[in-house]
Amino acid sequence: MKRAISFSILATLAAATVLRPAMASKKVLYFTHEPGRWHKYTAQKKIFGQIAKKAGWEVTIMTGEHEAQIAKLRTPDFAKGYDAIVYNFCFAKSKDLEAQANLVAQTKEHGVPAMLIHCAMHSWWPSYKDGKTGAIGPDYKGKAKGDPSLVAEWRKKHGDKPFPAWGDFTGVASGRHGPKQPIVMKRVGEHPSTKSFPKEFTTGKTELYNNIYVIDGVVPLIQGVQGNAKAIVMWLCPQGKSKVMGLTVGHDMGDWATDEYRGLITDGVNYLIEHPKP
Repeated sequence: MKRAISFSILATLAAATVLRPAMASKKVLYFTHEPGRWHKYTAQKKIFGQIAKKAGWEVTIMTGEHEAQIAKLRTPDFAKGYDAIVYNFCFAKSKDLEAQANLVAQTKEHGVPAMLIHCAMHSWWPSYKDGKTGAIGPDYKGKAKGDPSLVAEWRKKHGDKPFPAWGDFTGVASGRHGPKQPIVMKRVGEHPSTKSFPKEFTTGKTELYNNIYVIDGVVPLIQGVQGNAKAIVMWLCPQGKSKVMGLTVGHDMGDWATDEYRGLITDGVNYLIEHPKP
């Protein structure tokens, strides 16, 4: 009798051990800025809150004015304690590499996976797009075009520490977009992050981001076609101790209104939480 009772207790404890992680709240940090000059970040923040509630995430929203938000990115370990980060901002002309490098460190060094939405890809242009070929130095083997003055400033402060080219972190670098016209989004193969997305879906009038270059290791998830233009619009990329997921569609509020787009965010973030390792 005692043996049966002991076995029952052990079985109960084992079940609790297995179930606890699945029941634990998923903590997501949503980083944006308001009001947004070219994007409706306040409205998108509200919709993200709805997505998070439906998904069962415990979400923290970090928002504020443009420059104040860049300053917050310099805070060491700002992503500590979160299971995933979602960045939805537009810092295109920023030259604040200290903020950018610290953001990158949250994923590459501290192991917190990140989803980058739309204009997050069009950020820190001087670090990879608005400079010159070869400016980063002879040891750099990538395709980023750094601003020579910015590279010199970085070298003065950090010596031989790798220059943080933003496009090398996003995985797929982008520097411009097409007209506000429908995009035919075509799923590439089968992947958990696109499991609820149809094989093909046509958006309303929105922007197709181009692909300047694609680094090794990028896994395309969705291709976009707009007229004669084609580009990867969703992908996965290993980065250091974790990984990055990019999703360039999302300029128009019509994107955010669809179940298809919301499903990509839900399934994408859940995948990153469940599979944070590269």
